[in-house]
Amino acid sequence: MKKAVVFGGRGYTGGELLRILSQHEGIEVIAVASQGAVGEPIWRYHPHLRGFFKGGFVSYEDALKEDFDIAFVALSHGEGAELVKEIYEKGKRVVDLSANFRLKNPEDYRKWYSWEHPFPELLSESVYGLPEIHREKLPEARLISGVGCNATAINLALLPLTERNLLNAFHADIRVGSSAGGAKPSEGGHHPERSRALRIYATYEHRHLAEVIQETGVNGEIRITAVELVRGIQAVIRCELKESLSEKEILRIYRDRYSSEPFVELCPFKPEHLRFPDPRWVTGSNLCMIGVKLHPDGRTLTVVSAIDNLVKGASGSAVQAANVALGLPEDMGLRLTPVYPV
Repeated sequence: MKKAVVFGGRGYTGGELLRILSQHEGIEVIAVASQGAVGEPIWRYHPHLRGFFKGGFVSYEDALKEDFDIAFVALSHGEGAELVKEIYEKGKRVVDLSANFRLKNPEDYRKWYSWEHPFPELLSESVYGLPEIHREKLPEARLISGVGCNATAINLALLPLTERNLLNAFHADIRVGSSAGGAKPSEGGHHPERSRALRIYATYEHRHLAEVIQETGVNGEIRITAVELVRGIQAVIRCELKESLSEKEILRIYRDRYSSEPFVELCPFKPEHLRFPDPRWVTGSNLCMIGVKLHPDGRTLTVVSAIDNLVKGASGSAVQAANVALGLPEDMGLRLTPVYPV
């Protein structure tokens, strides 16, 4: 068994890490740290895990003293950069679920996050933690970044096109549940404020677009709408293709790209109401479902992807990347059957 510590275990992504790792056959959680809840029982913030984690939160200092193989850092953007550096310099593997080490260019942090990166020298050491793109790099990685949930929904939808240089531009309409805003309520993201609302809170650009540009090489537009969900993201993407294709050719391209991927499923063309995925179909799982439909002009393609933002969009991809880095089966602990209906 590989030994893991979780920093920032009190939040939503920390809780998802614990839920996944509670049934993991190759990774044992030996400490869960939260500076704001030291000494409190883990189930105080994650009551659904009471039967799996009987202990309490420890301090970061105590967690760092443990003999661990890998650390998961589930802290807010900017908050855990020094902690990640300390773990990395100890020679340990670390997966940082925040945006701290996702982008390769320090200038991108100034542009997209209005933040001067304190450790730009580590950006080149980090591997972007989406195995569907960087599987070959992960076994050698000691610093693995988390992924943006919106970026993951878009990246997986577009990869078959961008890898074949078929995409000219894209326009993504992202519908996202309230848990994507984190456990701390904000003025615009607090669920009672957004419940029963259709609130557009990003138009044309969003900071997760930086990851899409970095990983696909294609720029585009994003509009994000808050919808009546707690979990889930649905990305509806209008793609402008460089050449005219048939729907059969599109389907073959997607099948060729994803036939061997354990966590990507393609939707059937019929019946029509199952062609495009509902986020409810992937709730609680590490799956991404993708559906496509081609316009009669042969150059305009609608691609729709759906993920659980807390799993495939965060903690699930983190564990998936950790599995690859640690030499474990990639799907270990992640064969999570979706819960439906929800």
